[in-house]
Amino acid sequence: MPLSLVRSGETVAVSSVRGDEGIRRHLKSLGFVSGSQVHVVTAGGSNIIVNVKGTRLGLDSRVAQHVMTT
Repeated sequence: MPLSLVRSGETVAVSSVRGDEGIRRHLKSLGFVSGSQVHVVTAGGSNIIVNVKGTRLGLDSRVAQHVMTT
């Protein structure tokens, strides 16, 4: 399931990152690598706020669609 569909309060693991090389490199630099735990703080509208590797990040939902979770 894409990260953009995960509900607020849920914690998921990253299974893969899709997209072109640029977006994959950018997301990897933010900590979205296979096996990483991601906690969704808030999700709604066009933005999602997550905690990943001890850092709180805000992502556009279009970018969050590239992060596949389990």
